[in-house]
Amino acid sequence: MHGVKKKWSCTLIIAVLFILSPHLSIAQESRLSVAYTIGVYQPNLKTLNKILGDPHLAILQDPNYLLPRNRLLPVEVRDIVSPQITGKTDYGLEVQWEVNDRLSLVATLSLWQGTSEAQDILTTFLRQDIPPVNAPRTATYNLTVNQIWLGWKYNLYRDPDKGRFFINVGLIGASRADLTMDSVVRVTSPDLNFASVSSTEAEGTAFTSRIGVGGEYFITSWLSFGVNANYVIASNTRLKVQRTFRSSFDNIPAPPPETTNLQNVPDPPQNGDTVRWAHVETQNISDFCDPPATTTAGTNPDTCAQHNTATPAGHDLQLELNGFQVTAMIRLYF
Repeated sequence: MHGVKKKWSCTLIIAVLFILSPHLSIAQESRLSVAYTIGVYQPNLKTLNKILGDPHLAILQDPNYLLPRNRLLPVEVRDIVSPQITGKTDYGLEVQWEVNDRLSLVATLSLWQGTSEAQDILTTFLRQDIPPVNAPRTATYNLTVNQIWLGWKYNLYRDPDKGRFFINVGLIGASRADLTMDSVVRVTSPDLNFASVSSTEAEGTAFTSRIGVGGEYFITSWLSFGVNANYVIASNTRLKVQRTFRSSFDNIPAPPPETTNLQNVPDPPQNGDTVRWAHVETQNISDFCDPPATTTAGTNPDTCAQHNTATPAGHDLQLELNGFQVTAMIRLYF
């Protein structure tokens, strides 16, 4: 009886091993690796770059657009023309789990930053009883895009001793975009000497995916070098104001009673505002946005108003994050 039980036990173990053998083989072949990636990424950014390059298109939360308004500062002067934000170095990390000879599961983190900076000199009235002054100005637009993908790689060719060629798919991904708009205006004259520093920070998120191809060369059993070429597919990102900092023209001496204060400083953005842009025309010192702001009663007299309106002026600023991404990587196998 004992021999029969032992025989059945051995048979059962053999049967279980036979059933699990494919899975055991996969487990033995599975390999964990981590790669450091570096390359270039060019998000589309069609709308943002168009606005930066056109003096009649203004981001309504841009600190330069919100400069004190007077007859010397129409929108095309306040809305400083800046270079396009173009592709910069893209850094990242990639964690890979080889399920079998064909399929790998992948998690990828990508970090990218682009900047546009412009400088000019404003000629402006600060007060009616003070002559116009020349004020050097600097505007900086800093955009950071952080992306993460979960996806897989499928090997079209693999030689354990040489390398492999694969399809790379990021099935599920997310992008976080942070846009910071900074302005510095310096005034140096016999009567006045001060600086105005302003900043607006905004952020937004978008769903993304990517598809591409890549290759990898095995240097040793634990080290490889690879190249990826991908196209990022992303939904458009709308931005919300997160924080504003405004140290404006507060050091201007109070005007004498017989003069008129010409500052006419617009209200600063509020946290939670959607960043918007518009085609703006200036008449005297009043701005008219296209499309204008509206209320439940119709058109708002202040056509560039951002608050207390049913529909704020302008359009939502959207960041198009579609674009090509090419990276090289050094991979360590464990």
